Amino acid sequence: MNYIKAREYIENAAKKGSILGLENMERLMKELDNVQDKIKVLHIAGTNGKGSTLAYISEILKQAGYKVGKYTSPAVFDYKEIFSVNGENISEEMYGRCMGKIAKAIERINEQGFDSPTAFEIETALAFLYFYEEKCDIALIETGMGGDLDATNVVKNTLVSVITPISLDHMQFLGETIEEIAGHKSGIIKASSAVVVASQTEEATKVITEYADKKNAKEVSCGIPQNIRFEPDKTVFDYVTSSGERLLKLTTNMLGNFQPENAITAIEAVNYLNENGFNITNENILDGISKARWHGRFEKISENPLIYFDGGHNPAAALHIKKSLEIYFTNRKIVYIIGVLADKDYDGVLSITGGMANEIITITPNNPRALSGESLKEAAKKYNDNVVCAETISQAIDKAYAYTKKDDGIIVVFGSLSFLEEIRDAVNKKNFH
Repeated sequence: MNYIKAREYIENAAKKGSILGLENMERLMKELDNVQDKIKVLHIAGTNGKGSTLAYISEILKQAGYKVGKYTSPAVFDYKEIFSVNGENISEEMYGRCMGKIAKAIERINEQGFDSPTAFEIETALAFLYFYEEKCDIALIETGMGGDLDATNVVKNTLVSVITPISLDHMQFLGETIEEIAGHKSGIIKASSAVVVASQTEEATKVITEYADKKNAKEVSCGIPQNIRFEPDKTVFDYVTSSGERLLKLTTNMLGNFQPENAITAIEAVNYLNENGFNITNENILDGISKARWHGRFEKISENPLIYFDGGHNPAAALHIKKSLEIYFTNRKIVYIIGVLADKDYDGVLSITGGMANEIITITPNNPRALSGESLKEAAKKYNDNVVCAETISQAIDKAYAYTKKDDGIIVVFGSLSFLEEIRDAVNKKNFH
């Protein structure tokens, strides 16, 4: 199957929507000889920080000489970036070849009288097949949503599970409380393995510990980064690991007040791998942390005007945006460009961030789940008097630039990862000089 046909195949499957549960996935992987159980897997769940944490882990392992597969979503600039090996996106040829094998497996499933898998199930199967055929030393697998019933949880054994900070999100599927959501995400913990746990609320910690005890899994709790120095283009910090080792002057070039916490979660994960057959030096850790990159997390996408983008779309992420603005841009004029999906807690996001902006410009993302910019404007008016709606992203950028250019202000774009590429392309077409 060529790449175009393969993409058409997955787009047709996407019309089926999402189904929580592992029955279809288990049936598909059986037809693919259960390749997911023939590779070493690190499995990650959580509400915020998964992508950044995996970026650190991937780069550290790459620096140590390992071949690292990474499956993470959503894509930001290129669909193929969902599937990568050592930072290189899957090729169109490999994507088509793997999809061809999966399509034949689905034909056999249909002949047995069973329904076809969903798009996410097919993509997850493709990731496992790709990493198996590439003979990856380890595959880093991000859950799509939740954990216990997520398609990625078809893996029977993992080297280590990682749970990043848990907050309220996808509540229509995962529950109304932190405890319920933590219960779903703790479902990735496997018997007699280990789970690395980032800093959590007391409610989430209790649930995760109960699950780990039930599975007889070792729980590795992350400590606290020390001596944090936030600089305009990097953050430097120290860290004492759970085993007592002191790492000095760790430097990340990914901005945001939350990045040291993501980095130490990655450090604890690779340290556990180090204790279980891998060979990773402190130099690999230092190099990996400094070289890691991840799009859409308080990322500078333009120097003139100064524009930062953050995909934060829930109250916990909004709190990080607020703290980052307080750290980096005290006494600067701030203009927001915000677009959100209708099923997110945008009122919670606005209640945290709305009062910090001098101006807010709302937009309608190009997404079937988008909230209209006009509706978002009305919601934002509860927290800020200076709110306008732009008809297009290009118009929003022009308005924001007009607000900021006289006062050396900054533009902060957030609310969803779904329009980062469109924002970047629109900025690149402008001539602001």
